[in-house]
Amino acid sequence: MKNLLKVLLRCPFYSIFFLFSFCYPIHAANYQNLSCTLNDLRALLRFSNGLDSGIDGWRMHDDPSVNCCSWVGVRCALFSVSSPSAAANSTDLSLRVVGLDLARRSLKGILSNSIGELDRLSFLNLSHNSFRGPLPQELFHLRRLEVLDLASNNFTGELGQGIRNLASLSYLDVSFNGFTGSIPNTFNHLQKLESFSAESNSLVGQLPNSLSSCSMLRLLNLRNNSLDGAINLDFTKLVHLVQLDLGWNQFHGIIPESLSLCRALKVLNLARNHLYGQIPRRFRDLQALSDLSLSNNSISNIPSGLETLQECRNLTVLVLTMNFYGEELPISGIQGFQNLRVLVVAFCALTGTVPSWIVNSKELSLLDLSWNHLTGGIPVGLGCLDFLFYLDLSNNSLSGEIPMSITKLKSLSSESFWHAGSSSGFPLFVWRNQTGTGQLQYKKYTNLPPTLDLSYNMMNGTMRKEIGNLRLLQVLDLSRNSLSGSIPDELSGMLNLEKLDLSFNDLSGTIPSSLVKLNFLSSFSVAHNRLHGQIPTEGQFSTFPRSSFEGNPGFCGVFFFFCNSTIMPPELEQNDREGTGLVIKKLPLAIGFIAGFLPTVILFGKCWGYYNKDD
Repeated sequence: MKNLLKVLLRCPFYSIFFLFSFCYPIHAANYQNLSCTLNDLRALLRFSNGLDSGIDGWRMHDDPSVNCCSWVGVRCALFSVSSPSAAANSTDLSLRVVGLDLARRSLKGILSNSIGELDRLSFLNLSHNSFRGPLPQELFHLRRLEVLDLASNNFTGELGQGIRNLASLSYLDVSFNGFTGSIPNTFNHLQKLESFSAESNSLVGQLPNSLSSCSMLRLLNLRNNSLDGAINLDFTKLVHLVQLDLGWNQFHGIIPESLSLCRALKVLNLARNHLYGQIPRRFRDLQALSDLSLSNNSISNIPSGLETLQECRNLTVLVLTMNFYGEELPISGIQGFQNLRVLVVAFCALTGTVPSWIVNSKELSLLDLSWNHLTGGIPVGLGCLDFLFYLDLSNNSLSGEIPMSITKLKSLSSESFWHAGSSSGFPLFVWRNQTGTGQLQYKKYTNLPPTLDLSYNMMNGTMRKEIGNLRLLQVLDLSRNSLSGSIPDELSGMLNLEKLDLSFNDLSGTIPSSLVKLNFLSSFSVAHNRLHGQIPTEGQFSTFPRSSFEGNPGFCGVFFFFCNSTIMPPELEQNDREGTGLVIKKLPLAIGFIAGFLPTVILFGKCWGYYNKDD
């Protein structure tokens, strides 16, 4: 029900039909002697015959007494028709099919051309099925069609399909199919279009300039295709645009400054293209903007960009990954972001320090400055960000001790400091390995695992026992630093911990036996430290591989020598016995070699001395 409400709120045209489709059947119930027309019935039967299997609840014969308006997914409405009777002004009522909602019905097959015979159809939703093949041209004869949703199927062919004929269309979604070719330049005929989505197809070519004539357009989503050229739409005409997603294409050129005239714009995704230049200064006029991603481009001048965007008072999600290569992260000129919750500026090779102005972004929940060249210490003020639950400063050159304030992050110890249900207008990607290749995708940023990642830095000092107070933490990665001292027993307080990586440090002492209480721990490593003693075998520790402990010569127990005993484990004893036997077998050969070679060396020395005694 929550998802349905979201769709209705974001897509007003959907909500209109939602009410419409429920009202008409109730109205039609007053006319028990009426049934759908024979033409509509036969069209639906031929539609069903195009499928690999029938539709549950549909009676597969053309008996005129069958009322197809009662079938699953079929919506009808009453229309008056002229009567052939003698009465000059008499009219009859007829039930006509106006809506077909068969989303998520596991339907497979082709879309029959009989769909074009439902000439009163205004709503068609076949999304999330397995339809295949090209779209029949008869589909584009439905001039009353207002909502057409074909998303998440296996349709192929080109869209250049007669779309211009659908003049009543307000909602068009062909996302997640196999459509090819270019987007037809016929949108000047679709003056009522409010939403157009063709995400994740194989579309090529440039943006059709006729899209600019769709003055009612609120949503345009062409993400994940192979579109190219400049982003050359006339945004001065698209004043109602709320969401624009052109990410994951091959667009090039600069970011159009005219985008700043779309004052209703809330979501803008231009990620993974070939854009360059600077963030337009006039973007400060986008006061409705909440989600912005420009990642994986070649944008420059990060000081100017941040100065501009901080004036977008409703900005909530800002992703600038893989831009501003080698620039210095500014520490002045920025006051902070009033409502920012997500800030990602990773893989930019930025220099400088972690700026203190970040502390002024009081709503910040997620901060990722990984894979840069930042130096200095971690600002103490980060621990004062009440909502911060995801902190990734890995792969930098940060030094100093882990601030005590980090161990007091409220959002990692209490769920009451979380922004519930927050989502972004585009997916967020998180790197899950140190090569920068593995990715996990999240729609809601609050679904990311609570994380503290300071790996691959130069942090020193001891591990603070207060880290154990972060009971909601799921990922703790302090690997590849210079931490010393012992592993605190208090880490056992992080009962939700799933990953703990302390490898490649200078830790000493033993593994606290209390860590066996971490029942959700699935990834663990203390490799390459100076630890010793017995490795725990209870709980999750029985599942960890040898690589989790290697590089600690003082370990004993599983994988290593038995503790408190001179008796070796059988496999090591066998290896030791084989190694000793090999030495004994080779010993006579070695002695014989030395005995034969030594006189030769002595004789050579004497001859050398004789011939060189006069020098």
